[in-house]
Amino acid sequence: MRYRISHPMNTDADTYWDKIFFDPEYNEKLFKDYLKFSNYRVLEMRKEADGAVHRRVESSPPIELPGALKKVMGDLSSYSEAGVFDPVRKRFTVKVTPSAGADKVRTEVVIWVEPRGADHSERMVDVDNEVKIFGVGKVAEKFLEQQLRSTYAAAAEFTNRWIAEKGLAP
Repeated sequence: MRYRISHPMNTDADTYWDKIFFDPEYNEKLFKDYLKFSNYRVLEMRKEADGAVHRRVESSPPIELPGALKKVMGDLSSYSEAGVFDPVRKRFTVKVTPSAGADKVRTEVVIWVEPRGADHSERMVDVDNEVKIFGVGKVAEKFLEQQLRSTYAAAAEFTNRWIAEKGLAP
């Protein structure tokens, strides 16, 4: 299942990438304090000479699978993600691996930011989810979509407050 999520950002694209997205303080506050993840840990973060950024994280969002899905899918309450930021295309491509059922659940995400005037932008997120479990795959994909849409909407709200509080609007 493929879909797009987008939200306005009250800053320009360069500020979003350079001063927000990879900022450790921002991520700590977003995931642990605001989104209430029980775990958010950066396992690796390195920047190449060409500007590419490699980041691996491990996290546990506050998601409770419905009973029927949990029986079939197991515990999807934590996952790891491995992402690479392409400095030329200004896109962050991520592969998400659940802690359980990695052979049955595939999620890939591409994030980029498009300009919307002189001092605004729109964060775009393309998601590709696939759940290969007979009888519940489509239901599980729809559940994951709802969870991601909700999480990205909350993150956009937090991010725009962060932008205002930190004076990151151009």
